[in-house]
Amino acid sequence: MSQDPKVVSIKPNLAARAAAGGSVLPAPLISVRDLATGYLQSAMVEMFDKADDNLFEMADKAANNADQALFFEAMRALRLQRHNIVKKTCDSLILATEQINAQYDSSAPAVSFELDTLSLVQPDELEESVAIDGMVNRVVSRNQAALGHLLMRVNSLAKKTVEQSDNPFAPGAIAEYFAESLRALSLDIKVRLIVFKLFERYVFNGIDGLYESLNDAFVSAGVMPDLRVTSAVSVRRPVPGAGSGRGVGQQGGRSGDSSEQQEILGMFSELIGKWRVASGDVALAGLNSSGGIPMGTSELLRVLSEVTAESFAGDAGQNGLRRHVQQLLHQQRVQSGGTKTVARVDDDVISLVSMLFDFILEDRELPAAVKALIARMQLPVLRVAISDKSFFSRASHPARRLLNELSRATMGWNDHDDLRRDQLHALLEEIVEQLLVETEPNAELFDALYQRLTDFLRTEQRRAERVEQRTRDAEEGRARIKAARAEVAKEINKMLLGRTLPVTVVDLLRDTWSQVMQMIFLREGGESRAWKHALGTAKAVVHSVQPVDSAGVPQRLAQNRQIEAAVRGGLELLGLDAASTERHVLAIVAPQRAVLAAIKAVGSPVEPDLPVESAEPEVVEQPPVEAVRVEQPVLEQEPVEPPPETIDDLPSVGAQRWVEGLGTGCWLQLVVAEGKAPQRCKLAAIISFSGKYIFVNRNGVKVAELSGHELAQCFDRGQVSLLDENQLFDRALESVIGNLRQLQART
Repeated sequence: MSQDPKVVSIKPNLAARAAAGGSVLPAPLISVRDLATGYLQSAMVEMFDKADDNLFEMADKAANNADQALFFEAMRALRLQRHNIVKKTCDSLILATEQINAQYDSSAPAVSFELDTLSLVQPDELEESVAIDGMVNRVVSRNQAALGHLLMRVNSLAKKTVEQSDNPFAPGAIAEYFAESLRALSLDIKVRLIVFKLFERYVFNGIDGLYESLNDAFVSAGVMPDLRVTSAVSVRRPVPGAGSGRGVGQQGGRSGDSSEQQEILGMFSELIGKWRVASGDVALAGLNSSGGIPMGTSELLRVLSEVTAESFAGDAGQNGLRRHVQQLLHQQRVQSGGTKTVARVDDDVISLVSMLFDFILEDRELPAAVKALIARMQLPVLRVAISDKSFFSRASHPARRLLNELSRATMGWNDHDDLRRDQLHALLEEIVEQLLVETEPNAELFDALYQRLTDFLRTEQRRAERVEQRTRDAEEGRARIKAARAEVAKEINKMLLGRTLPVTVVDLLRDTWSQVMQMIFLREGGESRAWKHALGTAKAVVHSVQPVDSAGVPQRLAQNRQIEAAVRGGLELLGLDAASTERHVLAIVAPQRAVLAAIKAVGSPVEPDLPVESAEPEVVEQPPVEAVRVEQPVLEQEPVEPPPETIDDLPSVGAQRWVEGLGTGCWLQLVVAEGKAPQRCKLAAIISFSGKYIFVNRNGVKVAELSGHELAQCFDRGQVSLLDENQLFDRALESVIGNLRQLQART
């Protein structure tokens, strides 16, 4: 709704006053506000850096000129306005925070409307709304406890009641600040959705830590410092299952665990409890007797330090990890005669980690070498998950990032590869060995190893990208040359077939002028004026050696002079020396003169007013010109793909759509030749000239080339499949939780 130009809003003055140090907020709220704006500034700067790269890449891969122009224009607009967008977003956050303690009523006035003034939401607005709602809901679902605590602390300082929808630090509000600042650019909906996706990746995916920091800042300032402990008890749920009956947060959990971790672990505990009931599994928390004393986390880690990874490195499926831990704890109790059990929270962690690795190691897409490495990481990951419960609640936890990066780095490995001399394999072996040496690996160790791996991969990726680019350039050049040859062959064959022509003319057009036409096609393209001129010259040469009556002699003479000049100009492109050029020109001039000589020989008068050199009296004495009838194509043409003989030869509609949906950069598993093992490869390029799909291995070397039709047939035969490039750990976690929830619904 437009604003009355006579009414001046006082709201922007709040942001300006706050920036000038005249904030009306209490000191704790100012500190929290500054933390939030600082995070937004740094995260959005990184986001815009990545947006520039992403849009450039999408423009480079655009299927048509319109899309390419769209992405380039969007990239330019974001470059020019990025600072304004960041500033406006942060100013909106500052303004909304200041309004918490503003002295005026900021409630929106009632708006009257007539029913017939309402209209449906426009499709673009609907798409944007769905995208924003989706990313906001994902943040809220991960941070319910933290956002609840934050709202209570904000309300304890605010002069009026703040609802979650009014919380200036809530993800919905932050998303709206950004969306509003972006609307000024009038970007196409396709680009806006890309930018929102980048906003989620670089701003919202790391915002969990911000909410933790905001709550910590309030606690440091003395604002409701006991809320964390009180809330942890209040959200505790009864946990079904065998054993001591102690729930999450009662035993085994560290006092420093955040309420968010408690909430997530409580959810896991409830799901795992249902699984135990349905599967008949005996909880580790009740190995012998109900009167056992749960051991602390550090004590459990000392017990696990006695385990060697080799004892279960190759065990996958059927809760292999958990079964080994269960056997170990049982032996330890028998030997010591003690009554110690495992705390329920640690029991749940062991069960969940075991389920995650079972899922990963049963994945048929993972090469055997990758499974072997991951199997040996079970014990280090279990240890860090027990000691650091944020392992499950933090998507950016170093151990999870290391597992995800390992999966991504080995995407191009094949079961038949010889990895003994592979530098990446050697590095991953070193990383796993270093994790196994540490009996109590912490997040810092995983982070250091993650950085070491990413540094190595960055170098390897640059090397592979250079090779891949050379492969793309070579294939593009080869396709261009092939297309040029095909076009030249088509035109030359069409103009010569079925004609009787001098041998010298046929030889010139086939061997020399075809090269001129090919060079022009490559340089200028098939729609250029130069190409049309070269094609016209070839047709004129053929026409110039056809019989002509006496009335057409003057015009033919003028045409012959033009043809000779055009041929000389074209031959210059080939860099021929003067003698070679004259020889080629004579190959055309001689039969042209023979045609004119034939007219004079039969008594046809030459125009009396022609100059002597134009009348060419010596043509009568021209030797006879050898002619040939062209019955076969003089230039080889690419065989045309035969049309399908039956409907069974056509690829299915689903296969065609699948092929059309492929984009460069995706990884596939492809049977490159009959009888050979499947090959993991990346789609490096789709050649526009030929429609060929070029596939490379992880080193950027070409391994396969298929047409769209061939690729669709491979899909129908089950010889090609798209590899899942989603984060390995996150995919496993989603699958395990989904299976547990289905089990819970059935029971």
